[in-house]
Amino acid sequence: MSEAEFIGARLEKNIFKMVEDTANEEKVDKTTALKSLIIIGRKQFLTKKYLELYRDGKCSLDKAAKKIGITVNEMMQEAINAKIKSDETIDEYRKGVEILS
Repeated sequence: MSEAEFIGARLEKNIFKMVEDTANEEKVDKTTALKSLIIIGRKQFLTKKYLELYRDGKCSLDKAAKKIGITVNEMMQEAINAKIKSDETIDEYRKGVEILS
């Protein structure tokens, strides 16, 4: 088991209820539910952040995927879902695929 650290936090009633509801729905304790919600929220936060950086041309898809901890294909799907179009030509894309192969 990994080393754990304690963090004390006051939660508003509505946030506490989210944790409690998640724990009940998933049939786990509140600590496990809170950890899951934090991990999911962090991934969504990073996805939003790196989609904005990619949209602004400040980050590549592969770098964004690596930072978020997902595959390049998953990151491409996130970009498509966010309606972000790439300026990359088909030849540039093919060269990138060749390099990755």
